[in-house]
Amino acid sequence: MSDNNEVVPFSEIETSGINLNAAVEQGQKMTALLKSMGIKEATFDSGAYFTHDNESQTSTLAADGIVMQQRAHTTTVTFRNAGSTPEQALEEVKNSGSTQKTLGAFSGTYQQRISQMLADEE
Repeated sequence: MSDNNEVVPFSEIETSGINLNAAVEQGQKMTALLKSMGIKEATFDSGAYFTHDNESQTSTLAADGIVMQQRAHTTTVTFRNAGSTPEQALEEVKNSGSTQKTLGAFSGTYQQRISQMLADEE
């Protein structure tokens, strides 16, 4: 990753050897850029997903194996552990209050698949 102000796509962060500081820095840069453009929700060709809730002032950025949620005073990063499958990680985070679109991006799949997986469990 570059040390300049270049914004590297969040989905390109290597989660198996993650540099947490670099992940947070890149996520915050992407979040700031998207918010400055007035974007409230976006899905990227890579499968990464961004959403910003003006009411709660919460921004969420998710890509395969990583989710960053930024609030007014805190930032939370969740990443899939090396050796864990998307399904194993999804099982642990599915009740975190994340949307199905966020869970889909985190799992490297799509929202409809997450919806079906959750429905199959009921």
